[in-house]
Amino acid sequence: MNRMQPNSITRRELLMGAAVMLALTVSESLGVRNGLAADPQATAPNVIQQENAREGATDWQLTRTRVDKPDGCRCLAIEGYCSRQSVAAGEKLQIMVSTQPASKFQIEIFRTGYYGGRGARLVTKLGPLEGQTQPTPEPDERTM
Repeated sequence: MNRMQPNSITRRELLMGAAVMLALTVSESLGVRNGLAADPQATAPNVIQQENAREGATDWQLTRTRVDKPDGCRCLAIEGYCSRQSVAAGEKLQIMVSTQPASKFQIEIFRTGYYGGRGARLVTKLGPLEGQTQPTPEPDERTM
């Protein structure tokens, strides 16, 4: 049997101290102090979690498209593009649309994300709007 030094700690005391420190560390990281929950704001879902919890939609997937010719890549009945691929809240976006013949159309704006596995949610609908036939743009040598 070993004799203990006057200032030494037993293995049992060392393990108990380590367990207490671990318990304090875990309770602090979980936001528990003195048996009370921490600030309710800290446990509330963040903005991203709230957004992703909203109801999703699958209508953003283009399933009813058609082209003018079997080997074509355009649909002259309605074509459009946006001035930007992505915008932050409050930024402006231009949407250019051409219809042939001139006719009314509606725009649906979706925000992509998880949304319960549906991939997007409908943000708003615009229209009906009056469409008009726009001239075909000239190809740009820099982008061809």
